[in-house]
Amino acid sequence: MNIYIELLLVTLLVIFIVDLSGWTDTWLGWLSKFTTKYGRGPVRELRPFSCSLCMTWWCCLAWLIIKGQFTLPLVAYSAGLATFSNTIQNLCISIREGLLELIALVNRWIAKD
Repeated sequence: MNIYIELLLVTLLVIFIVDLSGWTDTWLGWLSKFTTKYGRGPVRELRPFSCSLCMTWWCCLAWLIIKGQFTLPLVAYSAGLATFSNTIQNLCISIREGLLELIALVNRWIAKD
């Protein structure tokens, strides 16, 4: 598979896990309970693990090292993917919401008959 596609897929996976799945909220909630119990305040974020930009950057770099393709153009591409991680997240949400609206429209159309 093309390394550019692989990096895009890594980015999509990171964005799904960090931003869309709820996993980050779950473990930050657990960590907040733990730290509050021992006299510290709640944990709101723990970078790089709660930041899709940071995680995209580091996961893409790790992927490049694993694949043995750590070159300047690919590092720059990884930086671009990290930079646009919030945009990609919003695009994924828009696609999901659009498909849900389309399904609702089809259901309303079917229910009329």
